[in-house]
Amino acid sequence: MTRFIRWILGLIAAALVTYVIGTALNSQSVIAMHDISVSFGDRLNMTLFDISNMVAYLAIIAIALLIGFLIATLLKRFLPNLARVAYPIAGAAAMAVVLGAMYMVFQTIPVSGARSTMGFLSQVLAGGIGGWVFARIAVWPAKSVIPAKAGA
Repeated sequence: MTRFIRWILGLIAAALVTYVIGTALNSQSVIAMHDISVSFGDRLNMTLFDISNMVAYLAIIAIALLIGFLIATLLKRFLPNLARVAYPIAGAAAMAVVLGAMYMVFQTIPVSGARSTMGFLSQVLAGGIGGWVFARIAVWPAKSVIPAKAGA
C-alpha cells in the first residue's frame, strides 16, 4: 500500500476514532452535569443518538486533524526525537485548538460537554488517541513476516 493511501486511511480512521470517543465522552459529561441517576440503557441510547447526529463535529475534527498531522509531519523532519509522539500530540493539540476557536467565534463551546475542564480534557484525550491511531496506520504499519523457505 502506498504511503499516501496509508496516510489518507490513517486520517479517516483517526477522525472516526476521535469522533466516536469524543462524542461518547461528551454524552457522558452532559449526563454527569445534570447530577441525576440515568440508567445504562438511557446512557447508551443518548450516546448512540449523539454519535449518529453530531456529524458536523466529525467534519470539524477531520479538518483539524488534517492540519495538525500535516504540521506534525513537517516538524518531525526537523525534530526527529519528537517522531514517536508527534501525531498523538498533534491530535490532542488539534482538538484543543478547534475547541478554543469555537469559543472565540461563538463565545461558547457548541460541544456542551467540553465546557467544563474535565469535558475539555476528555476531548483533547480523544484527539490524542486519534493521533495514536493515525500513527499506527500511516507511519508505523505492521511489519510483514516473510516465512522462511522450506528446506533452507
